[in-house]
Amino acid sequence: MTALIVLALVVLCLIPVRRAKACTGVYVGKKVSRDGSTMIARTLDLHPLNTLMREEVTPRIEGVQGRHYTGRHGFSWPLPETTYRLISTPAVSSGRWGRFGSACLNERGLCVTGTVTAYIRPELRALDPEVQEGLCEEVVTELIALTCETAREGVELIGRIMREVGSDEQNIIMLADRREAWYVETYTGHQWAAVRMPEDQAAVFGNEFMLGAVDPADEGFLCSDRLFSLPEAAGLAVYDAAGRMDLFATYAGHAVDYANGRTWLGHRTFAPDATGDFVTGKRYGLFFTPERQLGPEDVMALFRHRFEGTPYSPDETGRRDWRVIGYEATCTSHVLCVYGRLPAEMCVVGWLSLANAEHSVYLPVSNLSNRLSEGFTRDSAPGDAPRYDPSLAAVRFKRLCALAEQDRRLYGAGVRGYWKEREEALLRAFPEVLARAEALYQKEPAQAQALLNDFICRAQEQALRDADRLFEELLWYVMGTTETFDYVYSYSTTRLTPKEVKPFSPSGVTPG
Repeated sequence: MTALIVLALVVLCLIPVRRAKACTGVYVGKKVSRDGSTMIARTLDLHPLNTLMREEVTPRIEGVQGRHYTGRHGFSWPLPETTYRLISTPAVSSGRWGRFGSACLNERGLCVTGTVTAYIRPELRALDPEVQEGLCEEVVTELIALTCETAREGVELIGRIMREVGSDEQNIIMLADRREAWYVETYTGHQWAAVRMPEDQAAVFGNEFMLGAVDPADEGFLCSDRLFSLPEAAGLAVYDAAGRMDLFATYAGHAVDYANGRTWLGHRTFAPDATGDFVTGKRYGLFFTPERQLGPEDVMALFRHRFEGTPYSPDETGRRDWRVIGYEATCTSHVLCVYGRLPAEMCVVGWLSLANAEHSVYLPVSNLSNRLSEGFTRDSAPGDAPRYDPSLAAVRFKRLCALAEQDRRLYGAGVRGYWKEREEALLRAFPEVLARAEALYQKEPAQAQALLNDFICRAQEQALRDADRLFEELLWYVMGTTETFDYVYSYSTTRLTPKEVKPFSPSGVTPG
């Protein structure tokens, strides 16, 4: 088995990775979702490839004064005496990133995803520079989930921090509760804007700010005090035909294919009739009406998309200049679903993946959960760099992805097929478990919590066993099919003939 591990490590080193932050965000309003949930979702793409995440339950703490939430890079903010229980997906302790809680769902029914990195015009950055040790992706999601009950309260907290401390980055953050969902853009050191997202529309976006012309008087719009006056005073403001400031044109400047291609792909996937072919430089609106009702499985499929069926697919056309969504360096992705009909304490279901979902699986958690599988919560020792540690769930999923992505036809198809079957079984089963938990919760909340904990932990433990088996079977298959020619020997000559190689098909791995 040592030889197999060495070979796997070599494979991990072979995968080409562009070193850039490149996440993708998705929103689905409750009136266009198949099950009536509000969905906020995101891929987290951090490099290098061996960036490792885990899952964690942070317990509720009551009546403790003097605490702060502090990031690795200097940010610090005082915490109230009571903070909420939450589930998040932080990085392991080895490595230089800090926590990067990424996806958070708390006991009050609030969920947060952040961030999608975006970019601004240098002229605006110079007017209001980033603040070192200010608000950043490493800290924002967990801080909100620890301290806020509603999405609007989370937006207001961002605004307060931006005013009193400032921001170290340019980011997009989404928040949702049982009543509403909000979208936030943080631009310069102190300027930001937020809109309440429409219930009857969806959104997909790459690494680009999306807000255009807005009505400052709209009750569903919040912003910093100088959002409009700062660029106006400098002569940098851009206005639409109606005389309203265009935030994208003012703060971002122009669309780039790297990000805008993924935005277009979201429109094309969910509203194909209204989208058309991609046009460089064209702005695709933040919100649009999907042409069918969407479920979490539709968002999961989009997060695995590599522009198949378009001129931009690296696998079908060989081109490498477009950034795909189903990306080798995705270290975690998630679909957070909020059900307004459920009690706040159990209204959020998170579908979480700890690797590139193209060759991995989404597994459910509930905001009522207070226990996860030990394999998913296990952390590494603090250090300067991650190391190969197969006791970590992320390593067990990522090493399988690394092998499968060497040849998506021969190696990856069988892996994708297995996880698809497993994921579909969970998507069918979990709503029934959630309904049973809801009925129990009215009289026996502890039993409802235990029911969800047991299902979630069993699913996680089964997925780890499956990942291990798939990895070993696929690695053995790779070792047996690396040679692609048959040798035909005779007295006078040796002849090579192409060998027929059948794609990998998992054997002995049965969904549990």
